[in-house]
Amino acid sequence: MSGQSSTWLVTRGCRTRFVVADEAVRRGLDLAGVLPHMRRWAGVGRAAWVVEQAEATVESPLETLGRFVFIESGFPMPITNAWVGRDGPEWRLDGLLPWHWWGYEGDGALKYDSREDASKIVREQQEREFQLRRLGLDLLRYGWPDVYPSREPLVTKVRAMFGDCPLRPKAIKWWKDVPGRGPVDPKPEDWPLPCPPGLVLPAGWLHDLDGLGPTRHDC
Repeated sequence: MSGQSSTWLVTRGCRTRFVVADEAVRRGLDLAGVLPHMRRWAGVGRAAWVVEQAEATVESPLETLGRFVFIESGFPMPITNAWVGRDGPEWRLDGLLPWHWWGYEGDGALKYDSREDASKIVREQQEREFQLRRLGLDLLRYGWPDVYPSREPLVTKVRAMFGDCPLRPKAIKWWKDVPGRGPVDPKPEDWPLPCPPGLVLPAGWLHDLDGLGPTRHDC
């Protein structure tokens, strides 16, 4: 997929925008460089906003839709695919809220379905979860039913997690994941704000570009 075709998809309906943008930048495509050539295209203003929010560390559509919940609902933003550990980077989370000491992971059904080693995966997951909780982290797991066709189930769970895990004066130690390199010490600009960043969705975000209608949390 070329940068221009990816950017064109980012102008389409909101179910598609973030998924395509995250995947494109993860592959190294320069979406921002294409935008000046699309100034007359319908939806390019929304596309520019999505490109600005895209993250190369997101690895699946399920992770993208989970991250979008934080943007859409005005929550503090997570660090995607952050590493944590006792003496160094040991475990990677799909998302981490370092100032609130909790993380989340999106579990697709294919992770367990029709696999002979499903019981082994579950045991490893339980051990991993045990170690994460020993660090003092709380953990939220979610799946496709939490984000599709409606994101409201995940919104409710995330809101509950923030209620159970209030802001702390000191953040948990974490490491940034760099695709192709692995964990590195984060720079000051890599740290998220401990409070909501005040991101505002572009005007007309829920406009019926997909023919689905502007249903709240249903795009």
